[in-house]
Amino acid sequence: MASGSALVVRFSSLGDVLLAAHVPTYLRRAVPGRRVLFLTKERHAAALRGHPDVDRFYMLEDGSGDPAKPAPLGIRGGLGDLIAFLRRENVDEVIDLHQSLRSSRVVSAFDRARRTIAPKHALRRRVMVFAKWLHPEPVPPLLRTYRLLAGVDPDRADPSPWLCAALTDAEVARARAAVGPDAGRFVLFGAGARWETKRWPARHFAALSRAVEREFGLASRFALAPEETAIAEELRALLPGAPPDAIVARDFRETAAIASFARAIVSNDSAVLHLGPALDVPALALFGSTVPAFGFAPQGALDRVAEIALGCRPCDVHGKRRCPLKHHDCMERLSPEIALDALRGMLAASSARGPVGAGTSA
Repeated sequence: MASGSALVVRFSSLGDVLLAAHVPTYLRRAVPGRRVLFLTKERHAAALRGHPDVDRFYMLEDGSGDPAKPAPLGIRGGLGDLIAFLRRENVDEVIDLHQSLRSSRVVSAFDRARRTIAPKHALRRRVMVFAKWLHPEPVPPLLRTYRLLAGVDPDRADPSPWLCAALTDAEVARARAAVGPDAGRFVLFGAGARWETKRWPARHFAALSRAVEREFGLASRFALAPEETAIAEELRALLPGAPPDAIVARDFRETAAIASFARAIVSNDSAVLHLGPALDVPALALFGSTVPAFGFAPQGALDRVAEIALGCRPCDVHGKRRCPLKHHDCMERLSPEIALDALRGMLAASSARGPVGAGTSA
């Protein structure tokens, strides 16, 4: 057993933090009983509350805290204050998964600790965008990289569904009440995304939803951020017979608890997509302006990707507000039939292993 603490650093964004949250589990697989600390922004820490392999959270204040909601067990403050508290934790390894000026300041504060820096591959991704003719090699899958950093077999992609254990009994019970008889018999569609070029058209989601009900007898729910009201209204207009609770516009923990009862997740390249590996629910990723070669696609044995080949893809490392060529063909021409074909194979494979996710066994 290691005598010191490992500090995992990833400040943002939510999807990246959800992926980084697999690292504490990998660290404990490598060294059972190891003490693990996690440093992130205050706004993202609540999503990780109850993580079974994190001993304490350190939360960088960002003004987003809601005193009415429970906070993860940990310490909240400015970066200088957090570093001062962390010096008391006997940190013997700092794992920087962010590589920013802020995270570098944290790393440099522990000059006697082992420094583990995740390769960022920023240049390679930019070459994919701006110099496609060079045909750079794909970025290694991110969770494979994280397993390698943590000291476990990088090619053994065993599930690490930390969020299943993090959800409380009360959260799972509320989600079970919300989904009712649809537990284990619905597909959760992640219909939103921060960047518009990452969004599959709402009419495609509606068409796929109807096809899923017709072919598999599965219900549909659509996960959206509370502020994505325009998408919610469009989906309601496209699916006038859908029940009111088909739109899941809740805080992220509530959405995660509902996702734990899903048969599958179909999502844009957004935080909802990364609930799949966190809950051990098969995920189908819809890629448009970004590409799986960036390393962020789900990598489970049952996961799938739906995309089409276009010379203009990828057009940005993160996504854009508008298509630079004003046609958004990467998503418009990614038809519901293409997504259905990928989902068909995923559901067939997943049916052989039985129920999945935290909620289906509750």
